[in-house]
Amino acid sequence: MDLMYLLYSLFRKKWIILSCTALGLVAGFIFTLFMPKYYVSLAQYSTGFTMQQKVKITQDESFNVYEIDIRFNNVTETFRSPKVMGMLSYKLLLHDLEDRHPFRTLNNDKLQSDAYKNANLEAAKSILRQKIAQMELISPFNPEEKKVFDLVNLYGYNDELLGKNLSFDRVGHTDFINIFFKSESPELSAFVVNTIGTQFIRFFNSIYGLRTQESAAKLDSLTAAKKRVVDSLTDKFQEYKAKIGTPNVADRSVAAMEVVREMTSKYNSELAKLNGLKGDLNAVDIQMGSLETTANTDVGTTGNNNAAINELKRKNSDLDLQKNGKPDDEVKRLQEQIDANMREIQRLSTGASRSSDAAKAKEKIQNKRDELINKKIELQQQIAASEVNVRLFKTQKEEYDRITSSGGGEEVILQSKETQLRIATQEYETLNKSLQSSLDVDVNPENNFQLTIAGQPSYRPEATRRTVIVGLAGVLMFMLSTFIFAALEFMDSSFRTPSIFQRVSKLKLLSSVNEIDLKKRELNDYFKPNGEAVEDKAGKSFVENLRKLRYEIETSGKKIFLVTSTQPKQGKTLMIEALANSLCLTKKKVLLIDANFTNNALTQKFGAKPTLEQFTLGNQQNSMDKFWSITSMTTIPNTDVVGCTQGMHTPAEVLPKNNLLENLSHITGSYDFIFIEGAALNNHADSKELVKYAEGIIAIFSAKSSLKHTDKESVQYLTGMGDKFIGAVLNQVQLENMEM
Repeated sequence: MDLMYLLYSLFRKKWIILSCTALGLVAGFIFTLFMPKYYVSLAQYSTGFTMQQKVKITQDESFNVYEIDIRFNNVTETFRSPKVMGMLSYKLLLHDLEDRHPFRTLNNDKLQSDAYKNANLEAAKSILRQKIAQMELISPFNPEEKKVFDLVNLYGYNDELLGKNLSFDRVGHTDFINIFFKSESPELSAFVVNTIGTQFIRFFNSIYGLRTQESAAKLDSLTAAKKRVVDSLTDKFQEYKAKIGTPNVADRSVAAMEVVREMTSKYNSELAKLNGLKGDLNAVDIQMGSLETTANTDVGTTGNNNAAINELKRKNSDLDLQKNGKPDDEVKRLQEQIDANMREIQRLSTGASRSSDAAKAKEKIQNKRDELINKKIELQQQIAASEVNVRLFKTQKEEYDRITSSGGGEEVILQSKETQLRIATQEYETLNKSLQSSLDVDVNPENNFQLTIAGQPSYRPEATRRTVIVGLAGVLMFMLSTFIFAALEFMDSSFRTPSIFQRVSKLKLLSSVNEIDLKKRELNDYFKPNGEAVEDKAGKSFVENLRKLRYEIETSGKKIFLVTSTQPKQGKTLMIEALANSLCLTKKKVLLIDANFTNNALTQKFGAKPTLEQFTLGNQQNSMDKFWSITSMTTIPNTDVVGCTQGMHTPAEVLPKNNLLENLSHITGSYDFIFIEGAALNNHADSKELVKYAEGIIAIFSAKSSLKHTDKESVQYLTGMGDKFIGAVLNQVQLENMEM
């Protein structure tokens, strides 16, 4: 289909498209006019995810943005978890049942429903209070709790309806999360955003609170134990110092050797202990990595690059172990590799999601993770202390090795005890600092949620966005109507325009004739013998196009023409009548022969005598006199017609020997042009039998028809006639399509 024709066709329907657009604008305006008013409240919470953990032994823990993003995703899913949403639903229903100013009141239909009539409101309040206190969900399988469950749905406080109007949004790359809720009541919206945060904190505290207390208690016990060691070493140091008085220089060498043996033993023992602790820590890291892989598989947080991420994490664990005992330059190089791997992990990370139906599996994995974290903290503390001991024991052993040759005595032993006291004091200060830090930040920072902005009732409803909705409705209607008309044009396989006809049929086009309204005006009225102009535009175009066709016929050098078509009802009779009218204006004499036995419309049009089948010339000498006896006059000047009888037969079957068609050469001197109308080629053989009587063939096509498979066969037959086929006429073309 021609693009220009499509655009022009849409342009012709511009008023319909614009009307549809206006209808869309009106519909959008009416829709926004009756839209219910909604009020939105906002509450903001600080999560504490980006705060540095202070309960740690080493200072080389990195800031993992990827893990923080996962925590935010986990928080969002936890907010939408059945338990948190359930506690919110119970709070809302309990408020409406007890408060004098409920958020929602039931209409008469709901008050008459079975869910309300069967409910015992006092019992429902008791069940709701119990479930909220114990953080348990209502069971629909319990008959009494089922009534409360139906009551929650009746008030519209179930998880599905609340979740549609509840949204969570992290504030950029900050530590804050916004909670929005939209409802028909400003007080309800404020109540929801404040209550869901409270219930969320309760839920998190119930999970992490006990484990956090256990971690802090264990850290406190380690600190107390180390304090007792420091106190004991202090007492021993003071007692020995008071006992020895002034040291004896002669005994220094012997005492130094004893200290060397003691330091060597302690050094080897502490080194073995350090290696064992590192092995335990490595095992814990492997378990945590395996646990993380399991968590990603069970909870549904696998990503496209998990394998690569796990491999990088494993490499980081190995590199971290290699740093022990290495020079500063080597440690710096290993740390750079670890940092590069962390950046690659962040690049490969594509986010994670949590599935609410795997809450039990997630909680089990989280419990195991917390146990491993506590154990890791303890091992890291012990490793840090042991590394300090190893370095001091090694330094002291080397120092006493040097002074064995210069003597020792009680002074050396006193220095040894002082060194032990200093080591124990450093360990105690480290543990005490970690314990003090735990008072500020928990071991697990997930439950450090703080309300920073409380939800307030909105004093005005949300904007209806009327301009956007109305504009969008208009644009959609414009696009939809345009698409429909374009689709209709695209699916229309009819010829429609002369250019489409020529491209599809590949036939020579003699002329295109536009459609006229014959109900308002007779065909003869379009052809004025005195040169009078036709008033309407369609009539003028029709007459001019017939003149073009008349010219093609007059210059063809032929006088006898067979007028046929591929399909019936293409306008053959109309074209013959119009041609006769146009030729009569040039004072030409025309004979019309109706040989369309299946539909003798030409005979019926002029009321002609059906004499074609009866005429036979024989051996009579007065052939012209006999011919004039079978012709009939028409309303067209200088035009006669020979009619036929309608029937289901072909010319070869009904015409006698020496019939009129075989003797047309005898009467051509009396007429300038003879037009024979034949039946459609697709359905009948009549026209093929009439071809031998004609000098030229003219095929009539309607612009409202399309080229079918049978038409292609008929077109191929016409083109096979060679010069005998004069060309085609495209009839019934819309006036606006004539130039296309």
